[in-house]
Amino acid sequence: MTVAVWDEERRKLMTHPESRQNDEGRIRTIATRLAQAEPASRKVRRDPLDELVLTILSQSTSDANCYRGWEALKARFPDWGAVLAAPDGELEETIRPAGLAKQKSGTILSTLTRLRREHGRPTLDHLATMDDAEAIEYLTSFKGVGVKTAACVLCFAMDRDVIPVDTHVHRIALRLGLVPEKASAVRTHEILNEIVPPELRYELHVLMIGHGRRTCTARNPRCPECAIRALCPRVGLPD
Repeated sequence: MTVAVWDEERRKLMTHPESRQNDEGRIRTIATRLAQAEPASRKVRRDPLDELVLTILSQSTSDANCYRGWEALKARFPDWGAVLAAPDGELEETIRPAGLAKQKSGTILSTLTRLRREHGRPTLDHLATMDDAEAIEYLTSFKGVGVKTAACVLCFAMDRDVIPVDTHVHRIALRLGLVPEKASAVRTHEILNEIVPPELRYELHVLMIGHGRRTCTARNPRCPECAIRALCPRVGLPD
Protein backbone atom coordinates (compact mmCIF):
# COMPACT_ATOMS: atom_id res chain seq x y z
CA MET A 1 0.00 0.00 0.00
CA THR A 2 1.39 3.40 -0.96
CA VAL A 3 1.64 6.22 1.55
CA ALA A 4 -1.00 8.19 -0.39
CA VAL A 5 -3.48 5.30 -0.35
CA TRP A 6 -2.78 4.57 3.34
CA ASP A 7 -3.30 8.23 4.22
CA GLU A 8 -6.60 8.36 2.33
CA GLU A 9 -7.84 5.21 4.03
CA ARG A 10 -6.83 6.57 7.44
CA ARG A 11 -8.53 9.88 6.69
CA LYS A 12 -11.78 8.04 5.94
CA LEU A 13 -11.46 5.75 8.94
CA MET A 14 -10.63 8.58 11.32
CA THR A 15 -14.03 10.13 10.62
CA HIS A 16 -15.58 7.20 12.48
CA PRO A 17 -15.51 7.37 16.31
CA GLU A 18 -15.16 3.58 16.49
CA SER A 19 -11.91 3.66 14.48
CA ARG A 20 -10.46 6.41 16.67
CA GLN A 21 -11.36 4.41 19.77
CA ASN A 22 -9.67 1.30 18.34
CA ASP A 23 -6.49 3.25 17.57
CA GLU A 24 -6.43 4.78 21.02
CA GLY A 25 -7.20 1.48 22.72
CA ARG A 26 -4.36 -0.31 20.94
CA ILE A 27 -1.89 2.46 21.70
CA ARG A 28 -2.89 2.51 25.37
CA THR A 29 -2.42 -1.27 25.53
CA ILE A 30 1.03 -0.96 23.94
CA ALA A 31 2.03 1.72 26.46
CA THR A 32 0.68 -0.28 29.40
CA ARG A 33 2.50 -3.48 28.45
CA LEU A 34 5.78 -1.71 27.75
CA ALA A 35 5.52 0.11 31.09
CA GLN A 36 4.92 -3.19 32.89
CA ALA A 37 8.10 -4.56 31.34
CA GLU A 38 10.19 -1.46 32.11
CA PRO A 39 8.59 1.72 33.53
CA ALA A 40 9.41 5.00 31.81
CA SER A 41 11.75 7.37 33.62
CA ARG A 42 11.49 11.16 33.59
CA LYS A 43 14.25 13.19 31.99
CA VAL A 44 15.85 16.14 33.74
CA ARG A 45 14.04 19.28 32.62
CA ARG A 46 16.47 21.79 31.12
CA ASP A 47 16.28 25.25 29.63
CA PRO A 48 15.07 25.01 25.99
CA LEU A 49 18.41 26.17 24.57
CA ASP A 50 20.30 23.71 26.75
CA GLU A 51 18.00 20.95 25.54
CA LEU A 52 18.51 21.97 21.92
CA VAL A 53 22.29 21.86 22.21
CA LEU A 54 22.19 18.58 24.12
CA THR A 55 20.00 17.03 21.43
CA ILE A 56 22.37 18.24 18.71
CA LEU A 57 25.21 16.55 20.61
CA SER A 58 23.17 13.34 20.83
CA GLN A 59 22.91 12.94 17.06
CA SER A 60 24.63 9.79 15.70
CA THR A 61 26.34 8.86 18.95
CA SER A 62 25.75 6.91 22.15
CA ASP A 63 24.20 8.44 25.26
CA ALA A 64 27.51 7.99 27.10
CA ASN A 65 29.49 9.92 24.47
CA CYS A 66 26.80 12.57 24.19
CA TYR A 67 26.88 13.30 27.93
CA ARG A 68 30.68 13.29 27.99
CA GLY A 69 30.62 16.02 25.37
CA TRP A 70 27.84 17.88 27.21
CA GLU A 71 29.62 17.78 30.57
CA ALA A 72 32.87 18.96 28.99
CA LEU A 73 31.03 21.84 27.31
CA LYS A 74 29.31 22.97 30.52
CA ALA A 75 32.55 22.66 32.50
CA ARG A 76 34.53 24.81 30.08
CA PHE A 77 32.01 27.55 29.27
CA PRO A 78 30.02 29.43 31.93
CA ASP A 79 27.29 30.47 29.47
CA TRP A 80 26.43 30.54 25.75
CA GLY A 81 27.95 33.98 25.33
CA ALA A 82 31.29 32.50 26.38
CA VAL A 83 30.93 29.84 23.69
CA LEU A 84 30.52 32.56 21.07
CA ALA A 85 33.51 34.48 22.47
CA ALA A 86 35.81 31.44 22.46
CA PRO A 87 38.70 31.15 20.00
CA ASP A 88 38.08 29.30 16.75
CA GLY A 89 38.13 25.55 17.23
CA GLU A 90 37.73 25.58 21.01
CA LEU A 91 34.11 24.42 20.97
CA GLU A 92 34.92 21.71 18.44
CA GLU A 93 37.75 20.41 20.62
CA THR A 94 35.61 20.56 23.77
CA ILE A 95 32.74 18.49 22.39
CA ARG A 96 34.95 15.98 20.58
CA PRO A 97 33.86 13.11 22.90
CA ALA A 98 30.33 13.41 21.42
CA GLY A 99 31.59 12.62 17.93
CA LEU A 100 31.15 14.55 14.67
CA ALA A 101 32.64 17.51 16.53
CA LYS A 102 33.26 19.69 13.49
CA GLN A 103 29.70 19.31 12.21
CA LYS A 104 28.04 19.69 15.61
CA SER A 105 30.15 22.67 16.68
CA GLY A 106 29.24 24.39 13.41
CA THR A 107 25.53 23.79 14.03
CA ILE A 108 25.76 25.03 17.62
CA LEU A 109 27.73 28.15 16.74
CA SER A 110 25.45 29.11 13.84
CA THR A 111 22.42 28.62 16.09
CA LEU A 112 23.84 30.73 18.92
CA THR A 113 24.97 33.45 16.50
CA ARG A 114 21.54 33.73 14.91
CA LEU A 115 19.76 33.80 18.28
CA ARG A 116 22.04 36.59 19.51
CA ARG A 117 21.44 38.55 16.32
CA GLU A 118 17.66 38.14 16.54
CA HIS A 119 17.17 38.49 20.31
CA GLY A 120 20.24 40.24 21.66
CA ARG A 121 21.50 37.12 23.41
CA PRO A 122 21.39 33.35 22.85
CA THR A 123 17.96 32.35 24.17
CA LEU A 124 14.89 30.34 23.21
CA ASP A 125 12.60 31.95 25.78
CA HIS A 126 10.44 33.28 22.94
CA LEU A 127 9.29 29.73 22.14
CA ALA A 128 6.82 30.08 25.00
CA THR A 129 4.76 32.47 22.85
CA MET A 130 4.45 29.94 20.01
CA ASP A 131 2.15 26.97 19.61
CA ASP A 132 3.66 23.56 18.84
CA ALA A 133 3.50 23.85 15.05
CA GLU A 134 4.99 27.36 15.09
CA ALA A 135 7.78 26.31 17.45
CA ILE A 136 8.73 23.29 15.34
CA GLU A 137 8.69 25.37 12.16
CA TYR A 138 10.89 27.97 13.83
CA LEU A 139 13.39 25.50 15.27
CA THR A 140 13.72 23.55 12.03
CA SER A 141 14.59 26.78 10.23
CA PHE A 142 18.01 26.53 11.92
CA LYS A 143 20.62 24.68 9.89
CA GLY A 144 21.16 21.16 11.24
CA VAL A 145 17.97 21.09 13.35
CA GLY A 146 15.41 18.53 12.24
CA VAL A 147 11.88 17.72 13.37
CA LYS A 148 13.04 15.15 15.93
CA THR A 149 15.44 17.62 17.56
CA ALA A 150 12.76 20.33 17.62
CA ALA A 151 10.24 17.90 19.14
CA CYS A 152 12.72 16.98 21.89
CA VAL A 153 12.97 20.65 22.90
CA LEU A 154 9.19 20.95 23.12
CA CYS A 155 8.67 17.63 24.89
CA PHE A 156 11.52 17.64 27.39
CA ALA A 157 12.16 21.33 28.06
CA MET A 158 8.66 22.77 27.69
CA ASP A 159 6.36 19.95 28.80
CA ARG A 160 4.50 20.07 25.49
CA ASP A 161 2.49 17.01 24.45
CA VAL A 162 4.71 16.13 21.49
CA ILE A 163 6.22 12.72 20.73
CA PRO A 164 9.73 12.95 19.26
CA VAL A 165 10.49 10.30 16.64
CA ASP A 166 14.03 8.97 16.84
CA THR A 167 15.32 5.84 15.11
CA HIS A 168 13.82 3.50 17.76
CA VAL A 169 10.37 5.11 17.76
CA HIS A 170 10.36 5.14 13.96
CA ARG A 171 11.36 1.47 13.67
CA ILE A 172 8.82 0.27 16.23
CA ALA A 173 6.00 2.35 14.73
CA LEU A 174 6.74 0.76 11.35
CA ARG A 175 6.83 -2.77 12.75
CA LEU A 176 3.60 -2.28 14.68
CA GLY A 177 1.87 -0.94 11.59
CA LEU A 178 1.06 2.38 13.26
CA VAL A 179 2.35 4.13 10.14
CA PRO A 180 2.59 3.05 6.48
CA GLU A 181 5.39 0.73 5.51
CA LYS A 182 7.66 3.32 3.89
CA ALA A 183 6.77 6.34 6.01
CA SER A 184 9.66 8.70 6.63
CA ALA A 185 10.59 9.78 10.15
CA VAL A 186 8.93 13.15 9.52
CA ARG A 187 5.70 11.49 8.31
CA THR A 188 5.83 9.17 11.31
CA HIS A 189 6.12 12.23 13.56
CA GLU A 190 2.99 13.70 11.97
CA ILE A 191 0.98 10.49 12.28
CA LEU A 192 1.97 9.60 15.83
CA ASN A 193 1.24 13.12 17.03
CA GLU A 194 -2.23 12.66 15.56
CA ILE A 195 -3.11 9.19 16.84
CA VAL A 196 -1.29 8.98 20.21
CA PRO A 197 -3.33 10.54 23.04
CA PRO A 198 -1.55 13.75 24.17
CA GLU A 199 -1.05 12.58 27.75
CA LEU A 200 0.76 9.45 26.51
CA ARG A 201 3.19 11.07 24.08
CA TYR A 202 6.08 11.66 26.50
CA GLU A 203 5.75 8.26 28.14
CA LEU A 204 5.37 6.34 24.88
CA HIS A 205 8.45 8.03 23.43
CA VAL A 206 10.56 6.97 26.41
CA LEU A 207 9.06 3.47 26.49
CA MET A 208 9.67 2.90 22.77
CA ILE A 209 13.29 4.00 23.06
CA GLY A 210 13.90 1.56 25.89
CA HIS A 211 12.08 -1.21 24.04
CA GLY A 212 14.06 -0.50 20.87
CA ARG A 213 17.36 -0.71 22.71
CA ARG A 214 16.58 -3.84 24.71
CA THR A 215 14.23 -5.92 22.60
CA CYS A 216 12.98 -4.51 19.28
CA THR A 217 16.48 -3.96 17.95
CA ALA A 218 17.24 -3.04 14.35
CA ARG A 219 18.86 -6.41 13.72
CA ASN A 220 17.78 -9.70 15.26
CA PRO A 221 14.89 -8.40 17.39
CA ARG A 222 14.23 -10.55 20.45
CA CYS A 223 10.61 -11.28 19.57
CA PRO A 224 10.05 -14.23 21.96
CA GLU A 225 10.83 -11.85 24.87
CA CYS A 226 8.71 -8.95 23.54
CA ALA A 227 6.06 -7.56 25.88
CA ILE A 228 3.91 -6.46 22.94
CA ARG A 229 4.47 -9.49 20.69
CA ALA A 230 0.75 -10.24 20.53
CA LEU A 231 0.11 -6.72 19.20
CA CYS A 232 2.79 -6.82 16.50
CA PRO A 233 1.80 -7.93 12.98
CA ARG A 234 5.43 -8.51 11.99
CA VAL A 235 6.62 -10.67 14.88
CA GLY A 236 10.27 -10.64 13.98
CA LEU A 237 9.96 -10.63 10.21
CA PRO A 238 13.00 -9.00 8.56
CA ASP A 239 12.64 -5.38 7.47
